[in-house]
Amino acid sequence: MEYYVNSMQGFIKGIGKVASTWDPRTIPWFRGEPEVETTALLPTLYRTRDDGQRLDENQIVQSFRRMAPAYVKTPNIGETDQWLFLMQHLRVPTRLLDWTEGALIALYFALEHSKPVVWMLNPDKLNGLSVPSGNVTPRAYPLTWFSGGQTVNIGNLNIRGAWERDAVGTEIPIAIKPTYIHPRMAAQKSCFTIHGKVKKSISELVPESVVVKFRIRTHAIQTLLRDMNMLGVTHTSVYPEAEYLAKEIIELSLYDPGWVPKEEVGGEN
Repeated sequence: MEYYVNSMQGFIKGIGKVASTWDPRTIPWFRGEPEVETTALLPTLYRTRDDGQRLDENQIVQSFRRMAPAYVKTPNIGETDQWLFLMQHLRVPTRLLDWTEGALIALYFALEHSKPVVWMLNPDKLNGLSVPSGNVTPRAYPLTWFSGGQTVNIGNLNIRGAWERDAVGTEIPIAIKPTYIHPRMAAQKSCFTIHGKVKKSISELVPESVVVKFRIRTHAIQTLLRDMNMLGVTHTSVYPEAEYLAKEIIELSLYDPGWVPKEEVGGEN
C-alpha cells in the first residue's frame, strides 16, 4: 500500500488514515529514505556493492570489537546488543535498520534526498509474525540483552545471529527498542528492526497491513522543508550537536522571507 504526498496536511492526513485501521494502542514507527527499489527497507549490510560483492558480517563485528576501544568508549564484551547499537550509531554496516516514533523526524531524513519516501510500520504486527503462535505480548518489545530462559526472546535471538553466523534467529525481522547509548538516539526517538535469517526487504517479507509507503511528490519538497522549520523540526532538534548548529545557522541566513510556495498541483492519493 502506498500514498502520494503533496503537502504537510496530506502527509498527516495519510498517517491518520492508516493508523485508524490499526489497534489504537499501537504507536507507529517511521523511516525516511530515498526511493531506491533495490535498497528499500534493507540494512546496509545486505545491500550489494557496486562491485557485486556482499559484506562479511562476522568479520565486520569482530574487527570493530577489536579496534573500536582505541577510538570510543565501548560496552562490556558480553553486551552484544550494545555493540551493535554502537556500530549502527557510528555508521558501521549492521543488520539493524533505523526507525523513529516521530513521523516528522522520518520526514526530515526523507527530505535529504531528491526522491523522498517515508515508511510507516506497525511494530506490534511485525513482532506478532515473528514469534510462535500465542507467544507474544502486544506492545511489549523484547529485551535484547535477556536470553529469555524457558521462553523465546526474538530480540535476543536476532542479536545473537550477528555473532553466531545466523545459527539462531527468526525468519522475519523483529522490532526492538534499544538502549540509548547517545543523546542523538534520544532526540531522534530511535527504534530498530533487526533482520534475522532472511536477508530481504521488510516490504517483501510482510503483508501491506504491516508497512505502508508514503511517496513525497518532488514539487512538494521545498514547501515541506519550510513547513518542517515552522514546526520546529530542524537540524539541531534531530542532531543536538554543535556541528549541526552551524549548518542550521547557515541555512537560516540564506532564508528568503519573500519566498512564496508554488500552487499545489493535484490532490492526495
